[in-house]
Amino acid sequence: MSSPEPASLPDDVRARLATLPPISIYLSLAEVPGALLPWSDLVSAMYTWELDPRLREIGICRQARTARAAYELHQHSFIARNNGVSEQELEAILREPVVTSLDPLANLVCRVADELETTATLSESTHEAVLAAFDEARARELLLVLSFYSAVGRYTNATRAVIEPDNPLSHTANPNVR
Repeated sequence: MSSPEPASLPDDVRARLATLPPISIYLSLAEVPGALLPWSDLVSAMYTWELDPRLREIGICRQARTARAAYELHQHSFIARNNGVSEQELEAILREPVVTSLDPLANLVCRVADELETTATLSESTHEAVLAAFDEARARELLLVLSFYSAVGRYTNATRAVIEPDNPLSHTANPNVR
């Protein structure tokens, strides 16, 4: 799918695009009336929540891996590193059929990502483990992040989002920061 012509976009969309990194997903969303602003607002909100940023990115990378969402995984591999995820942790997230080699919270986050991506829900034991490991607000943040990024993976897979050759997110910890 092609990128929009900036002149053809509404002023508010053009103004928002100017503040965001020049990545395929944002350019694609700009062509969907009413989509870019609330989408990028929700992403901005997620990056202010109290959920540990390292755990958030571990979950997003695992969800992307499970969804076979190459574009999402490419972008969030950079963001994960910039949020404290080590190369060894990233390797485990991407390679282990069931992640067990990380710390207990990170292993649980990977389990949550796998279950949400493969069954669209959590088993009773995983649900109980999440509520035991996180307060209710952090549990909801985790579940919303992973649910949202499931949509990201589906959208970027279906639209055949092109990975940018210059890696605009390679030096940021937040996908909404240029």
